[in-house]
Amino acid sequence: MSSFKKRVPASQPKPPPATRINPHSAQLLVSTGVPALDDVLGGGLPVGGVLLIEQDRQTGYSNTLLSYFASQAIAAGHKLCIVNADRDVNLASQLPGWAGVSRSAPESGTSTGAETEQGGAGDKMQIAWRYQNLPRVDGREADTQSHSEPSAGPPSTAATDTPYCENFDLSMRIPQKVIDRASVDIVDGDAIARGMSGTENKSGDMYRHVLEKISALIDDGFSSLKPLPPNAERNILRIELRSLGSGFWRSSDPNAILAFLHGLRGLLRYSYAACVISFPAYLYEEAGVRLPIVRRIEHLCDAVIELESFEGSNATPSSIVARQIKGEAASNSQEYHGFLHIHKLPRLNSLTASMGRLSILHTGGGSANNLAFRLRRKKFSIETYHLPIEGGVTERRVPAKEESNTPRLPSGAGCGSTPGRKDPLEF
Repeated sequence: MSSFKKRVPASQPKPPPATRINPHSAQLLVSTGVPALDDVLGGGLPVGGVLLIEQDRQTGYSNTLLSYFASQAIAAGHKLCIVNADRDVNLASQLPGWAGVSRSAPESGTSTGAETEQGGAGDKMQIAWRYQNLPRVDGREADTQSHSEPSAGPPSTAATDTPYCENFDLSMRIPQKVIDRASVDIVDGDAIARGMSGTENKSGDMYRHVLEKISALIDDGFSSLKPLPPNAERNILRIELRSLGSGFWRSSDPNAILAFLHGLRGLLRYSYAACVISFPAYLYEEAGVRLPIVRRIEHLCDAVIELESFEGSNATPSSIVARQIKGEAASNSQEYHGFLHIHKLPRLNSLTASMGRLSILHTGGGSANNLAFRLRRKKFSIETYHLPIEGGVTERRVPAKEESNTPRLPSGAGCGSTPGRKDPLEF
């Protein structure tokens, strides 16, 4: 009898649904719901990371990105926690739907002035066979176009059966019955006030109460430090904090938001959770200059992006070139709605960001990039910004009838001569 024994690899646990591995850093990624934003971040939002979205003063485009993030959680069967101290959350009227489970959105829910997009979601464009295997910004392959209705609770399908990013449509809404079956935990201002009244938090610090709420959710099956029960599958916890740091977040300590972000990042590092935060940075300005606390808040997050719309005047001082580009874009080009500035990219498990190697829209990174966004009737897209063609259709054309009003030179006047005299240069 042989003493050698065949080595059998240990059974690896299945990855959570709707996730993928970053080939650059071996980090587990989840989709933000916007394929172009996933591409900018290097494939998606890392599990255990924090994405900070700096809001625009004039518009609410950041709320559109948050609605995509929440809809992707429901489509993938992930646990969703929404914290909003400003107002009540109505998911049935805010979240975009996808083909198969969606209903038409009311006319009041569509944005005014948005462009209409031709073609349906299921229309396919026939291209040459040599271009079919090239990478795409949306990240979907040809065989992953089917969309199914999500099930309640933790999904029982494998990660490969669930699409990494659904094809959402802003003109549709998720039915209420699908939202009721999903695992969603909403914490609004009233819920925070009721929770603080029954705890030992007598100082009225909302940051502390929300951090304790998130810690309890992570301990309930999303911590990487606790083993799972037998035959249990991992799932993802998606945390969405809306308008963090606004006037509705009450605290006696002016630096409570820094302690909150430090504790939040420590909790997420050892968990299967990802967080997206919208931050009104314009509230932390004096005479158009941001306070130093904004830079410290950005340092405590893993990725930071800023949405700057073309609507309104130049509220913040910028360079002359940036103002000229913004003025030309607002007056001449109506295709884009604003700039997307990248202040920080995720670098979990790596010293360098993955955007330079994995992103299709990579333009060098930093805040001086040339990425722009536009909100159409059916989708939110991020593209490379292009200036209008010089001398194109945007240039004013003089009608033919106005040519007769232009003054003419008298007869006999040539180059360098006076009227009535013969030009000595003429032969």
